[in-house]
Amino acid sequence: MGIESFAEDVKENVERKIGKGYDVSVRKVDKNNGVTLTGLCVKQDGTNISPVIYMDSHYEGYKKGSTTPADTADYVAYICRKKRHAADMRRFLNYGDIKNNIVYSLVNTDKNRELLKDLPHLEYLDLSIIFQCLVEDSEIGTATMLIHNAHAKLWGVSERELYGAASENTPKLCGYELKSIGQILQEIMLEKELPERTDSGISLPLYVLTNRRRTDGAACILYPNFLKDFSEALGRGFYIIPSSVHETLILPAGDMENCGELREMIKEVNDTQLLPEEILSYSLYYYDRENDEVRML
Repeated sequence: MGIESFAEDVKENVERKIGKGYDVSVRKVDKNNGVTLTGLCVKQDGTNISPVIYMDSHYEGYKKGSTTPADTADYVAYICRKKRHAADMRRFLNYGDIKNNIVYSLVNTDKNRELLKDLPHLEYLDLSIIFQCLVEDSEIGTATMLIHNAHAKLWGVSERELYGAASENTPKLCGYELKSIGQILQEIMLEKELPERTDSGISLPLYVLTNRRRTDGAACILYPNFLKDFSEALGRGFYIIPSSVHETLILPAGDMENCGELREMIKEVNDTQLLPEEILSYSLYYYDRENDEVRML
């Protein structure tokens, strides 16, 4: 069974489970880096906003024998019931009503040239800053609306105005998490209930930067004064390693770094550990403390 047949099977199961009052459809959705995913759109009568639940990961589970179309339909029905009181899209006609919900994220410019033609955006090195409206942020997930040129035209706002709003909102709404690799490994050991190690003083000077949602967290490097303040705390500049669209790694600069090896690490992670839509960049960046700027190496 291909993914289209799988999605249609899930659709029929969902229709039986949630009954009348909903319109269920299968659609293809263009995502980051030219990736197209298969989604199930469930629209409740009387509303003009609906969740899209992507089938691709569920289909992979089906191929491995760990789930069935009926199991996936149960999950979709659960999500739809939780999101029954969805936001009204009429609110998005007025920029003043949603201005405080505008946030930004980072994507690779070259890999998204077609998508960027339809989006207000600002270029940043070899990346582009794009904008979303944070519709919902709850215990079952986050709903966002990607802002297109048509939205910006309707609202009468420029890319710079969207950037100004997002620069203020994103740190407030998404926050950040900055942890050393040692902290993260200790947390993993505690979660897995592994025995404590007295020699676990991991001294790698490497930090993971993401947001509280741990989604599109690479954009934390755009937060006003964040890089400058962190550099002041370190007392030096640092390398920014694009781990994925969801997080970056920060390596304080010293005398021993080999930029070629760091680039090879970035390439290996991108090519072997990430989904295509998760790749941010193959470039290595450096924060120059003296000039307060990020540059590509």
